[in-house]
Amino acid sequence: MAESMDSIIEGKSIEITGFDCAEKSVHMIEWLGLGKDYRKFVVSDVESELYKQQPGSQLLKLHCIGNPELLTGALPQNSDESKAILTRFSATFPLEATVNLGGEVWILTIDQNYYAENLNIPNERKLTQNFNVKGSAKQ
Repeated sequence: MAESMDSIIEGKSIEITGFDCAEKSVHMIEWLGLGKDYRKFVVSDVESELYKQQPGSQLLKLHCIGNPELLTGALPQNSDESKAILTRFSATFPLEATVNLGGEVWILTIDQNYYAENLNIPNERKLTQNFNVKGSAKQ
């Protein structure tokens, strides 16, 4: 089902589709520390990064093309391997972005990744974002 979100460019909106594929993983996505509304932060982060790299462009549509890849890392607790403390978490959203760049429309294949580390040490928690354009095609 298509939804619409406000763009960071005033008066513009972005069509978003396919994001319901991550609904069953919201409880894990929250480990990133960015909240439950993954649609909002993923769209906003992709849009911000795109505009940094291509000033003057406009994100028209963002489609999540598959389930996010979720990876965890943990340390055994008290030398009992059946109990562990979560230390790292990575979520990668496979996306297809439709972008207007100078009057030409391009389709970009993007992996938007979030990597949280030191989850077991509250004051040393670190979140890294990786915006990886894997391919592009002129429409």
